[in-house]
Amino acid sequence: MASKQAAPPPLEPMDLFPFRGQYGGSIAGAALFVAVRTAVPLVFYSLLAPPNSTLSIFSRFPSAYPSRPPPTDGLSIPFFPDFLLRWIEQALGLPSFSAMVFLGAALPSIQFIMYNIVWRREKFPMTGQGGSIQVTTQVNLFDTVHALLFVYLASSNPTWSPTIFKWTPIFFVAGLALHFIADHSKYVFRKDTKNRGKVYTGGVWGVVRHPNFLGFTMWRTAFATAAGGWVFGLLALAMFAYILCGTSVRVLEGYMDGAYGREWKRATEKVRWKMVPGIW
Repeated sequence: MASKQAAPPPLEPMDLFPFRGQYGGSIAGAALFVAVRTAVPLVFYSLLAPPNSTLSIFSRFPSAYPSRPPPTDGLSIPFFPDFLLRWIEQALGLPSFSAMVFLGAALPSIQFIMYNIVWRREKFPMTGQGGSIQVTTQVNLFDTVHALLFVYLASSNPTWSPTIFKWTPIFFVAGLALHFIADHSKYVFRKDTKNRGKVYTGGVWGVVRHPNFLGFTMWRTAFATAAGGWVFGLLALAMFAYILCGTSVRVLEGYMDGAYGREWKRATEKVRWKMVPGIW
């Protein structure tokens, strides 16, 4: 059944995806986001590298080096081979805890870049609410806070512990993989012209209606917990749950109902849960 046309949903202050159904050029906005997002892992590395490294920011500003440096030894990750973890440390030139925090910024950066140059269909203007300047500033400043919390506070933060940290890579990888699979599978579905006007309910989209949001929340929470401790992790979880569940899901589902009509109703009857299986 062909979809019916629907007016783009009105912008809401907490909606992370305000341009649903609005297609068009977004080269400048995407280019800015990609450029800054590429720089984020470099910023992380300069903060996490050993202070005697030429790539460390502290080799140029030694007085800024924390009086209690972040932990360096003793990390083991459940179900993850120690020899592979040691290899990652050597390849990156970082202690094990710092290497995991670095990957927490680098791996999503790759996925964010893919989203903006491959998967994204909606426009991404330079300015305005939801525009590249706003999103780029907010997202990347928030991520940089993770590195600062880890470097300056991990060793003195009572809510940070290696026991909790060692589990965060598992949830991080699971969430990032779910986020990736959801975005890519929907992109492949939409790319096929035979699926025009249809709502995708295959794969992970047949389990919940917004698996990309679920994966995003999972890896974001794990990353925040690894960098800033469990209190910061809970704050990140609450923030993204409020933004996604309280605004983005509601706005998106309203748009889908207007754009796809009976096809969307069929999809919601098939896929009962919005974001968390068995709960919501």
